[in-house]
Amino acid sequence: MSKQLPETTNFLKQAERNVTLEGVMPLVKLERLSEVLSDNSGELFAKLQFTSGTGYLGLHGEVEASLELICQRCMQPMKHAVSGQFKFGLMTDEKYIDKVPFDADPYLLEGDEQSVVEILEDELLLSIPISATHQKACSEFLHKQDEERRVEKEKSNPFAVLKDLKID
Repeated sequence: MSKQLPETTNFLKQAERNVTLEGVMPLVKLERLSEVLSDNSGELFAKLQFTSGTGYLGLHGEVEASLELICQRCMQPMKHAVSGQFKFGLMTDEKYIDKVPFDADPYLLEGDEQSVVEILEDELLLSIPISATHQKACSEFLHKQDEERRVEKEKSNPFAVLKDLKID
């Protein structure tokens, strides 16, 4: 069983200690994400690596979850696996923004504790497709349309008439 991630932590102290947090969090704790899900049961898995010693404090993270979304074709629930990665340069004041490397997003630390929930929720929201749909035809209309295309393709085949002349 995986370890439960904290909802908040002190990013500055974690980075100074080069801490890695790895574990799960129930999706029900992510309120904004729950608004776009058809079912918020389940959990996400995340790994957060706080780093120091490279001229700046950093946070590298990975998050993945299987989300219950609504298919925009058939309007039925569907499972959709999402994942994301992020890299932040942690700073206590905006004057340190030039210390953040070009491949990291600046993250201004405010207060003693920062929200782990918000960071993971933001990444999952960014990972959701604009229009979630099943991989295959999922509605009766699409099944009918696929069948019509198949029949039309057979009719347009110039050798289709030979099929009827075949002797068994």
